[in-house]
Amino acid sequence: MSSDSDTPIHLHAELLPNIRQLTFYVSLPAGSYISQDGGTLKPEISLSESRRAVTVSVGGEMETMKLPARVSESSRSGLRFPAHAFSGKPAAIDGTNRMEFSFRMQVDKDEVPGLTKDEFVDDFIPWTAADMSTSALVRCRECSAVILDPGEHTEGWTWKDLPSGNWAEMMDFWHCHKPDPHEGHDHKSIEDSNAVLKGYGAANQISASPGTVLVDVASFLVAEVDCNGLRKSQNERLPHTGNARTRVYVECEACGATIGTEDVTANGWRLFKTCIAVQQEPTSIAQEAGSEPSNLETYPKETIVGAQLLEMIEREGVRRFVIHCGGNNGHLLWIFNPDIRYSSISPNHSVTSQRAMKAFFQHISDVEKILEPEQGKPASMSLEELYLPRDTYQDIASTLNRSNEMLPASARSFREWKVGFLSRLDGKHA
Repeated sequence: MSSDSDTPIHLHAELLPNIRQLTFYVSLPAGSYISQDGGTLKPEISLSESRRAVTVSVGGEMETMKLPARVSESSRSGLRFPAHAFSGKPAAIDGTNRMEFSFRMQVDKDEVPGLTKDEFVDDFIPWTAADMSTSALVRCRECSAVILDPGEHTEGWTWKDLPSGNWAEMMDFWHCHKPDPHEGHDHKSIEDSNAVLKGYGAANQISASPGTVLVDVASFLVAEVDCNGLRKSQNERLPHTGNARTRVYVECEACGATIGTEDVTANGWRLFKTCIAVQQEPTSIAQEAGSEPSNLETYPKETIVGAQLLEMIEREGVRRFVIHCGGNNGHLLWIFNPDIRYSSISPNHSVTSQRAMKAFFQHISDVEKILEPEQGKPASMSLEELYLPRDTYQDIASTLNRSNEMLPASARSFREWKVGFLSRLDGKHA
């Protein structure tokens, strides 16, 4: 947010569902309460009749913002600016020309602001197998060139969800402790049925096959022969850290955009969800001639990366990550709250009850030093690595910085960390 003293009112609210409270910030230009003749124009704050919105006014400026949750009637009495703040010389926050105030409001007793544990991770993952149609076209996100064409298969695509990232370990455990079959039950037929429905079974290895698209949180695993207009990158840009050393990219032949990576183990190519667009019910080529494809679905990159982080939080039980795109630079990310709702309003943006993850972050200039400490120095056991394509990483870094700038100055940092948000799509509101 701008620190210009002429900038109007900024409002920001965050819902804390576990303690059923809402934190509300008001940021005003320092001296905005002083009239042209030197008199005092005390700012006013009021709660709407429905208790779902607040209005702040000072002088000729007024701003209304919808809250992330309905608050209690008793919250009205606490919404008062301190009288001493508007007497004498304006007291601005260090380094800014603004005054800030914060309030705590209790959530209404009949409001249900929280989420169940199942909704925490499973509520919304972009493009699961159940979301996809047999006739779906997959295109390059940048230039809309066709990558996967269902017309090459008589019955279209078969979509199957892959298991979570620790599936291999669970299958190894299952084989070591496999129970004896009960009388009258054929375990082989059960395993075969699982393989047909889910794309995997207890005894088989994941492998790409023509006509079938295997779906995980962040990518589509496909057979190379099913892909159109893709090539292995001539400039592989192999990163120097972590598991990315042997990574080989595939890119769009038409525009050169990175689309995915080769998966040697699964004998296929992984297409990143952040790099593609989906056309669930494609129109004919004749209808599209000379015009942009219609009904293209894309998701914000932060939403897809957020789903990856949530899956890793659930699976590994960690909340700190090193995210990078190879090379030395990256970000250290601490998911402070994986599920929060906030509202925010200022001249440059307006957010109404957005579901998000609250993240603390800091830029790091030596990724490898953190991931692989020098001999004799302990490695962090509560730190996970997340490699991202270059464009996706840059987009996430920009998103974090933009969300940090929209916060009130007093809420932008916590010790050595910057504070930001990564939006989550809400299945109930998508």
